[in-house]
Amino acid sequence: MIKNNNYLLSFALFQRCFIINKKFIRNYRKSSKYNLILNNELEEIIIGLLLGDLFAEKVKPTTNTRLQFKQSVKNKEYIEHLYFLFKEYCNTEPKEVTSIDNRPEKSELNISIKFWTASLPCFNKFKEMFYDNSGVKILPLNLEEKLTARSLAYWIMDDGYKSNNGFYLCTESFTLEENHKLSKILKNKFNLNCGIHKHTNGHRLYIFSTSKDNLQQLIQPYLISHFYYKFDLNK
Repeated sequence: MIKNNNYLLSFALFQRCFIINKKFIRNYRKSSKYNLILNNELEEIIIGLLLGDLFAEKVKPTTNTRLQFKQSVKNKEYIEHLYFLFKEYCNTEPKEVTSIDNRPEKSELNISIKFWTASLPCFNKFKEMFYDNSGVKILPLNLEEKLTARSLAYWIMDDGYKSNNGFYLCTESFTLEENHKLSKILKNKFNLNCGIHKHTNGHRLYIFSTSKDNLQQLIQPYLISHFYYKFDLNK
């Protein structure tokens, strides 16, 4: 009986040590990235991407913010470029995911590639800037001050496409009022003339053909070759 009790006691101590060590390892991994900061270039990129498809969330109200980068698998080169920039802030590499679009006019298999950053304090301010209390994406009040040519380039790469001689930005997730604000910011800051076009799910920002050359000059230093086709450039 004494041997059995000693065995049970030893086993219980082993389990406790294992749990403590596991927690220590997990917390150590977390703390190794906890104090990371963002340089100006990465902050500019995040601002541009949040105007596009980038998603910021807190898993719980008490946790820090993480970012999700996601694109169609045809833009794998672009996701790999973003992962290279943010690798230090991540715990896992990009992975492909499949989903079925059940809309009657679609009904097809979608293959995407995505990665998450770790949940870190350095991303919290972007959650506060770009989301309201209900989790809806909004425009920051200081966007005109924060938006740079680099931000614009990543916004274009992330969520823009050419149409005839002009250029669309998929801004239907923003309200009509916010689209007008975006149009004003692009005119004030970059001298880009824009219109707002009605779309199935809202409104999209349209950069007129008269401003396309100016747009290209602004963003070409930051444009990766994968997206040269958007401006009829050669790799």
